[in-house]
Amino acid sequence: MTKEDTWAVLVGLGAVEGKSINARWDLSGAYLHGARLTGADLTEADLTEADLSLAHLTGADLSGADLTGADLTEADLHGAYLHGAHLTGADLGEADLGEADLSGADLSKADLSGADLTEAYLHEANLHEANLHEANLSFAYLAGVSLTRANLSRANLQEADLTDATLTAAVLIKADLTRANLSGACIDNANMSGWVIKDVICSHIIEAKSGKQIKIGFERLEFEKKYTRIRKTAEVSTYPPGGNSMTDLQRLIEKYEKRMEELEAQIGALRHRHDVLLEASRLLEEEAQTSGVSNE
Repeated sequence: MTKEDTWAVLVGLGAVEGKSINARWDLSGAYLHGARLTGADLTEADLTEADLSLAHLTGADLSGADLTGADLTEADLHGAYLHGAHLTGADLGEADLGEADLSGADLSKADLSGADLTEAYLHEANLHEANLHEANLSFAYLAGVSLTRANLSRANLQEADLTDATLTAAVLIKADLTRANLSGACIDNANMSGWVIKDVICSHIIEAKSGKQIKIGFERLEFEKKYTRIRKTAEVSTYPPGGNSMTDLQRLIEKYEKRMEELEAQIGALRHRHDVLLEASRLLEEEAQTSGVSNE
């Protein structure tokens, strides 16, 4: 679909008016729920906070587009081009991104829970603190990707290429990395509780110590043997599924601190009541003794 054809479709949807302009298209906040935009040319368009939920964007070109905070839940982006797109904080829950090109895209803090990214191309994409809970990343190309503090709990990463990826402090609870390639990846402080790494490929990993990067090599199957039984923090108490790990942890801390304050207040009240009862008991005992002496 050409730029002119795409504009005509947008006019028909009431998203824009008049003739096509050569300048960057401003579609910020546009309501395009369920819109049929298959193969549309939306390169470098401003779609910040636009509603594209359930939209049909198969094969669409969104290269360089700004989709910050956009709603793309359950959208069909199969085979779409999103190279260098800005998707910070976007909601892509349950979206179809199979075979999509997301190379160099900024998906930091985006919600990709339950999304299908089978065979997606994410070379050097930024997924810092992204939520990929139960996402399907099988056969995805994730070389050089930043997944620092990302939530990959229960994600399907079978045969995914994570060469040189950064997984620092990532949540990999019950993630399936069967036959995935982790060579050169950094997994410092990652939560690997219950992860599956059967037949994983890993010639070496990178560890950061004292500000320096240290390369640790492995013989064939050595990585699998070493890390299969690793258990760190508990899944339920530390990182609830479906949320951002650090955010949920902070909320839990605040919740328990508030509860502790309430309990301390209750304990203080009980202690005061206990002291009052003791004093009353002492006074009654003295009164009884005084009454007994008077009767004598």
